[in-house]
Amino acid sequence: MTDKDRAPDSEEPREEPPQLPPDGPTEMVEGTDGELVERLSAGTATLLLAWLIGTGAASALLAAWFFAFLVLDRRPGPDVLFSSTGFYVALFGASGPTLLWLTGRAQGHSLGWYLWTAAKIGLAMIGSILVVIVVGLLVVGAAIGSGFLPASGILLGLTLLLSVLWALVTWSADQYIARVRVEDPEKGS
Repeated sequence: MTDKDRAPDSEEPREEPPQLPPDGPTEMVEGTDGELVERLSAGTATLLLAWLIGTGAASALLAAWFFAFLVLDRRPGPDVLFSSTGFYVALFGASGPTLLWLTGRAQGHSLGWYLWTAAKIGLAMIGSILVVIVVGLLVVGAAIGSGFLPASGILLGLTLLLSVLWALVTWSADQYIARVRVEDPEKGS
């Protein structure tokens, strides 16, 4: 049956958009094609971004401090952790939960999915850094020392621990937003 053959009174019922609370974490806006699209409200998006970036940056700085203490037998102070190197470590950490959120947001994924995806993201991030270090050493003609493999193993282990934290933080934010985004019918408007 084509659209021309269909009777005019046999229109399929349109699905109504969900009733969103006026102060909820999401809002309905008109997309470029004229359809209503649900998106995070400005306040929720700002709070979520601060939560993900703050958790990721702080956890990466803590892991860097632990790595320096464990491998280098040093206790870096605030002057080292908040230097330009510390900034890049924090940026590395902040990108982990943020990428994880962008990968799995609002799709109803389980905690296991978040754990597995966070581990893949973290290992890809630290793996790329280790590859750059190895290529840099080979380019300048330096030898890779015997401590490189144990130090790399510790970095991989710390990254896997960070990825668990990233998964928990991101999953909990996703679960919270999913739970409160649609108004409870028993509460009323």
